[in-house]
Amino acid sequence: MSRQLVLKREAKVERQESSYVEQIDVVLLTRKKETVTAVRDALKDSSVGRLVKVCKDLTEFRAQLSKVIGAADSGVAIVDIDGVSEHFLHELSKLTSAYVTIRFLAVATQFSEKLVLEAMQAGARHFLRESSIASELDTVLKTLFAYELETPVWPGKVVLVLSCSGGCGATTVAVNLANELQLLTAKQVLIIDLDSHYGSVGPYLGLQGDYGIAHVLCRDGVIDRHLIETSVVSYADGLDILLSPAVAAADKLDELKYENLGRAVAVCRESHDYVVIDAPRPPKRTLADLASVSQVALVVFQLTIKDVDFARSTISFLTDHGISRDRIIPVANRVWKRGPLLKLRDSQRAIGADSIYSIRNNLRKAVKSINRGRPLASVAKWTKLRHDFCKLATIVHRLASNE
Repeated sequence: MSRQLVLKREAKVERQESSYVEQIDVVLLTRKKETVTAVRDALKDSSVGRLVKVCKDLTEFRAQLSKVIGAADSGVAIVDIDGVSEHFLHELSKLTSAYVTIRFLAVATQFSEKLVLEAMQAGARHFLRESSIASELDTVLKTLFAYELETPVWPGKVVLVLSCSGGCGATTVAVNLANELQLLTAKQVLIIDLDSHYGSVGPYLGLQGDYGIAHVLCRDGVIDRHLIETSVVSYADGLDILLSPAVAAADKLDELKYENLGRAVAVCRESHDYVVIDAPRPPKRTLADLASVSQVALVVFQLTIKDVDFARSTISFLTDHGISRDRIIPVANRVWKRGPLLKLRDSQRAIGADSIYSIRNNLRKAVKSINRGRPLASVAKWTKLRHDFCKLATIVHRLASNE
């Protein structure tokens, strides 16, 4: 064996050993005490992994994947699949697609060929019988993390923008937030316009195109990066748009197949560092799916009784479906210092939020931005309104990056 090859192998071993210095966070999903005990005992003296949370249901599990493991962009999720339903495996497949840097391990009392196949299709990377956890779990963790790609591809961050009423300015928030994120990070940002009725993102930026998000979601076969890259319309270097079917010429008769949205978002995260989803009125099931894959959610409303009440119920729904409350930003748009609308303090108390991010009202500059088909950074660079969006982008970037 050549001297050079020996040195390369020794260097590789050193890198592997050094990777074990910082322990890997492990989250466990099970209702069985004996499984908890087995995993805890297996990791008690482990130099590789540490058990940080035991979850009893999928809702708690989603929140922990986002809050605990997501902070390190790596980790292990151990899932007990004894007696689970088809719906459970379907929900698990969404999580494995959303958290591609996390290794999912399935454990069960006994494995059948059918159960193993279903777990593999849901995205499990390894399988353990419960009787083997104590003796094999530490070795399995070392195996899973021993061979990392030299240049790993971290998935992009998903930012969900929700509207509490028509005309509250959610699209203005989505467009300017995406543009400011691109300017702030100098990375690839994608806006997905899920408004099938009006599709305001395209007209806001003066964009037209043949294909958009409906073309992607109507795909019966594989949804891959090539499909995304050939469907987006580029506004500027680093800022792409997946147009609404209301705007895309070839998609006008296509409906949004929301059941494919999870797969599409997962692929978009491979090609873009930030995916901003303008989702004004998604169905409840779709909103739950988006909540499970989003790192940050913005709930945009105006200071009216109707909007504040809707914001409160929306935030409650999001927390029930996987987004921790500290990653939900209530955004009060078009705020006047004086006027007939509700006060910020009263609205904050009604929503039950620790704070509300407010964007001041400057209708003249906002309309100028829309009429010229350009974000505020291009037409009103030094205004206080644009400053509000710069600050919002910084907050979103910090939350999404877990800093």
